[in-house]
Amino acid sequence: MNTFAVKMYDAILNGEFKTSEPLPDIHSLAGRFEGDEQNIAEGIGDLVYEGALERVPGRSDQVRVRAPYLWDLVTGNHSFTGEAKRRGQKPGNRILTFEKRPAWPQVAKRLQLELGDEVNVMERLLLADGQVVGLEFSYMPSKFYPGVEREMFEGGKSTFAVMEKFGHISAKGVDELAVATLEPREAALFGMEPGVPVLIRFRVTLNPEGVPIKGSRAIYLFNPGYSLDI
Repeated sequence: MNTFAVKMYDAILNGEFKTSEPLPDIHSLAGRFEGDEQNIAEGIGDLVYEGALERVPGRSDQVRVRAPYLWDLVTGNHSFTGEAKRRGQKPGNRILTFEKRPAWPQVAKRLQLELGDEVNVMERLLLADGQVVGLEFSYMPSKFYPGVEREMFEGGKSTFAVMEKFGHISAKGVDELAVATLEPREAALFGMEPGVPVLIRFRVTLNPEGVPIKGSRAIYLFNPGYSLDI
């Protein structure tokens, strides 16, 4: 980070800039930190990449202090339930919808289904100690889960535990990651403003034979991460 990025970050830590308010314009910041506008702009860029600042949705010329992630850094091919327990928190969920639908092209392709094969679709809020940390859509091929019911997932039960009841063991997860911003409906569920940046993860879970046994699309409010041996 350049010198002015460090100075601005110190100001953030000191509470001089609030998360709900845009920072002053570059001209004002240049006067405040005694630098030229080009270096101030580069310092802002550094802090955006560092995750301390974010662009205001719809106003690329404005930045604000990025709100802290609820779980900060989450690593590995994790289970939500396992991650909550690892942090000493009680996992939970609130199921919003549960229905059986014909598979549409994107899901059919990822789960290696015929177009129109039925999938059980579950939308649920993911909770840790009662606080919302994610929104997840699960896609479970109906042919693998005959008789699956909404009640099986209530009360924070792990989807992996339900899958095992039907004889399906998870061996591998393949993730697709993307970034997006919260749409109005989802923002209301999170209790946040539309436009807040989020991580989108689509995971295909495979059994030991490499057969897709579940898909999920999750919206998370925390940083992704991973570890590897080198």
